Formats: sequence, C-alpha cells, structure tokens
Amino acid sequence: MIDMKPAKFQVIYDGPALDNHEMDVHDLAPALMAIGSLMEEVGNSLYGDKFKIGVSVKGSFKTGCFGVEMVATAKSLILDAIDIFNHGNTTAVLNAAGIIGLANYTGGTLIGFLRWVRNRKITKTEVADNGIVRVYIDDDHYDIEKTALALLQNHKIRQAFENIITKPLLRDGIESFAIVDPDAPGKPLLMIDKRESIYFVAPDPGDEKINDQTTIVSLQIINASFADGNKWRFTDGIQTFYAEILDEDFLARVNASEEVFAKNDILKAKVQLLQWLTMKGMKSEYSILEVIEHRSANRQIDLFNP
Repeated sequence: MIDMKPAKFQVIYDGPALDNHEMDVHDLAPALMAIGSLMEEVGNSLYGDKFKIGVSVKGSFKTGCFGVEMVATAKSLILDAIDIFNHGNTTAVLNAAGIIGLANYTGGTLIGFLRWVRNRKITKTEVADNGIVRVYIDDDHYDIEKTALALLQNHKIRQAFENIITKPLLRDGIESFAIVDPDAPGKPLLMIDKRESIYFVAPDPGDEKINDQTTIVSLQIINASFADGNKWRFTDGIQTFYAEILDEDFLARVNASEEVFAKNDILKAKVQLLQWLTMKGMKSEYSILEVIEHRSANRQIDLFNP
C-alpha cells in the first residue's frame, strides 16, 4: 500500500491591509474553502474514488502579514498502486499538491502554467512519448504532464484558483499571494502579485450540447406568429413550447395565404430538439424542420361508421 504522507504548505497573503496580521474572514474563508475544494477535485480527477483528499488548517504563524498552515491528507484508502505519474517515491497526496503548485514538484504545475500563459493564445502543442506536452505560444514554450494539463479543463478547478488567488488580490491593500514549505520557510515555492491575479480568472466554460434529436410528432398550435423570425407556440399534449419554423415551402404557403389556420389546428411535423448544459442549467430549443401535414381542428364525422 502506498505511503499516504500528508502534504503541508503555508498560504500567505501580504499587503498593507494585513499589517496587523489580520485578514477579513469574508476574504479568508472562501479562499481556504477553495483550497480544500481544489485538492479534493484534483485528487478525484487523478485517482477517482480510490481515496479522498481532505485539507485542514493546522494553525496560524507570524511569517508574512497573514498566513495559515494547511495539511492535505487522504481521508480514506481503497488503493494498491495509484502513483500514475511514476515519480518514484512521490506519494499520492504530495503528488496532487505538487501538480497544483502547493508543494515541491519537478514538472510543470497548474499554477505555473496559468502564470506562464498570461491569458495569451496558445499556438500549438506537441505530445512526447513520455506523456509530457510541450505547449507553445509563438516561440515560447512550457512543458507539463498531459494528465495535469487536462485538469485545467475542469471548471471547478479553475474556479478554485480564482477564489484562492484572484478575488483576495483584487481587494484593496492585499498585494501578494505566496505558498511556503513550512519545513523550508526561507524561500517561497511561489509568489504571485496583484498584477498577475487576472491570469487566474476562471473562463466561461461555454454551453455543452447534450442532445440533438429529430422526431416526427403531431403538435397543436396555440399561437401562430406571422412576423419574420418569430416563433410559434405549440403543445404536444404534455408540455407547451416555442419553436422556429424552418420549412421554407410551408412558410411560402403561409405568406401566400394558401394555409389558413384556426385555433387548435394540428401540424404533423419533423421536429428537431437541441439541448445544452449551461452554467445556469439545461436549455432546450425546438425547430420545425418540415411540416408534413396541416390538419384542421374541426373534427370530421365518419358517415360510414356512425
């Protein structure tokens, strides 16, 4: 079983607002909680449900204007050999902290990468056989583990960096953020000043398309709109929704008054349903691709089957 040695690191915020070694709890609490979420999310992304990383505050210290010592440990163990980066004696918890940039690490870190990118546009990447990705911005490059680089696509991880670094440093009088090894406090592992805080803002993840389905259904017209670009309102007997009519032949007949509508008329149509997952939840959009049949709402009496 792997030795689950804890990862210890000191988080230090500095600036004239902290001259009395005090920090507003409204700034500190979200940042500390974000560090816990960051370690947990990175551990989950790297190792799945084999164990869970928890972070606790060990105590305060007087080096710098305000700082706390934190300890990351494995909460539970269900593992055999999970050192997926093959770094010899590197333990899983220390490995996760190192990849983030909270502990000593021989490769590229997430914080180091974001600091290097500086919101610039990446021009190309090269993947080596050893799993290292060389990322280029013009002639400049940065080497980072392929698996580590994939972590930066996780919005929870990016949001944690924003809460830990950007938001506190945007406060008046807080000028820098640093990580210090408590066993070697002389030189910080990293230090980020206020000017660099914008490099850690979480980008909008955008909308993710999760469904594109086309079916033939019968829809009852609730409201028909004859203005260009306006959507019609329908019901399928279960729910009501707005849909854009994309059938040009049908629209031409409508404009030529060849289609006459009454309340509750029914269209048999080929309907496309698109669904996206957004930051605000699920979004759906309906489109009428083809009107197959227009049926009057007036019911006909079958004279041959009274």
